[in-house]
Amino acid sequence: MRPGYPPAVDARPMLDLIAAAAEGGALVLVGIGGHGAAGKTTLARMVPEAQIVSTDEFWDGSAFDIERLAREVVVPLARGMTAHFASYDWTARMSREARIVEPRGVVIVEGVCALHRSLRVSYAVRVWVDAPSDVRLLRGVARDGEEARSTWVDIWMPSEQRYVERDDPVSCAHLVIDGGTAIDTQPREQAGEMAGPSAPRLLPERLL
Repeated sequence: MRPGYPPAVDARPMLDLIAAAAEGGALVLVGIGGHGAAGKTTLARMVPEAQIVSTDEFWDGSAFDIERLAREVVVPLARGMTAHFASYDWTARMSREARIVEPRGVVIVEGVCALHRSLRVSYAVRVWVDAPSDVRLLRGVARDGEEARSTWVDIWMPSEQRYVERDDPVSCAHLVIDGGTAIDTQPREQAGEMAGPSAPRLLPERLL
C-alpha cells in the first residue's frame, strides 16, 4: 500500500466524476482542496495513472505562489499545452529541476489552496476533502514531528482557516469527501515517496 492515511477515504464518487468528464476530451483537470492533513494527497493517489501537482511545490520561501501555479501549470494545461515548472524541495529548502506535466489523461492539482478563486474555473472536477481539526492536527504532528505542533496550532491552521473564510473553496466543489479519522503513524522518514510535499518539512510562517 502506498504511504498515506489508511483507506477509509471513499474515492469512488470522485472517480465517477472523473470518468464522466473524461468522455469529453483527452485531458481532465482536477482540483483537490482541503485543510492540511485532511487526506488530499492520499485521495489524489487513488486515481490511476494521474499526474499530480501539489500546491506545496509552489512555495516561494514565504507563501504559496498561486500566480505562478496558474501561469505555469493550470492555464497552459487548460489550453492543451505542456506545463513546465520548477518544484520546491521542502527538505533542501530550494527549487529542484523543472517538472514537466503533459496535457493528457488526468492531471490533479492538490493542496490547501488548490481551489483558489483564481484557479477553480479551469477544473473539470473540483473536490474538497474534509476531516476534523483534531484529526488533522494529529496527522500533521505524526508527519512533521512533535516540534511542529505549535506551528500547526498557532500559524498553519489559523492561516488555512482565514483562507477558507475568504475564498470559500468548499462552495465551488462538485464533491465534498470525508477524509476519515484514521491517523497515519508511519515514521516521518517513510511519510512520502518523493522529496517535497509529502516529505518531512519545515512548516512555513505564513500560508497565503
